[in-house]
Amino acid sequence: MCCSTYLKQHSKFCVLHAISPVHAGAGSATGAVDLPIQRERHTGWPHVQASGVKGAFRDHCERVWMLQDLEVDLEVKEDKRKRADELAKRIFGMSEASKSQAGAIAFSDAKLMAFPVRSNLVPFVWVVCPALLKRLARDLELVGMDAKGLDSVAIDGDQYGLVRGELSGSLILEDLCLETMTGNWLAIADVFKSIDPAIERLVVIPDHHFSFLMETATEVQAQIAIDAATGTTKDGSLRYQELLPADSSLYTLVFFGEERTAETNKIVLDTLAGAVLTAAATHIQIGGDMTLGRGIFQINWLSRGGK
Repeated sequence: MCCSTYLKQHSKFCVLHAISPVHAGAGSATGAVDLPIQRERHTGWPHVQASGVKGAFRDHCERVWMLQDLEVDLEVKEDKRKRADELAKRIFGMSEASKSQAGAIAFSDAKLMAFPVRSNLVPFVWVVCPALLKRLARDLELVGMDAKGLDSVAIDGDQYGLVRGELSGSLILEDLCLETMTGNWLAIADVFKSIDPAIERLVVIPDHHFSFLMETATEVQAQIAIDAATGTTKDGSLRYQELLPADSSLYTLVFFGEERTAETNKIVLDTLAGAVLTAAATHIQIGGDMTLGRGIFQINWLSRGGK
């Protein structure tokens, strides 16, 4: 994304806080889990690929626009379904035999911001690590937001730093036993309080422990298919599906531009951004198994200087 095309003042930091478990499938299995989730190649951390994020926003916005009286000047004057379809094509792009057009909105991958893990002191805490915080600082700066203090965190051994919440003593996270480490975590606490206030109990742990939890602490559920004739399990239908747990916090960077067309009646940036932000104002569904309630996220839009 070229800076001359997508400027900081035209970008948004979109926080996605999972209300339900999320399955953004990897498409192939390499281990015991039949339906694994998408993971970054270099870290092994869960994420949602940008194509899936953009597709979810496009589908959600188009559904909402079908129910709205659009305030966008379009040549299409037929029913709302056709107007919503036309608006989606012009904002998110289209590739058709008769016409192709690049989208006027760009999304990054939905990256992990904080991961919920069960513990001995409270039902669960959110965990982060120095490597994650450095990346978060870089991405916040990319959209012009303050990231002071996130890129200088250091912690090692079998220790944890309490960033937010009230905890004391040894902290057991799955199979890890960590001792508290004193330090000044105020800068991290301030950033997370502003971008995702729902994260009330946050700890920072060493990178190697965080990576271990990313491999072992996701949710795995067994699924079967029922034979309609007998009411029993179909032979060979047992499969295991991996899920990103509820309360996982992710974020995606969203960049707005004017409609990519030579036509004189193109949609200008403010109108384009307003249509998307209004349609996807509070919640969105991303990933598979929508009819099972999977992948419901609460949305929090942020930009330089606040919302």
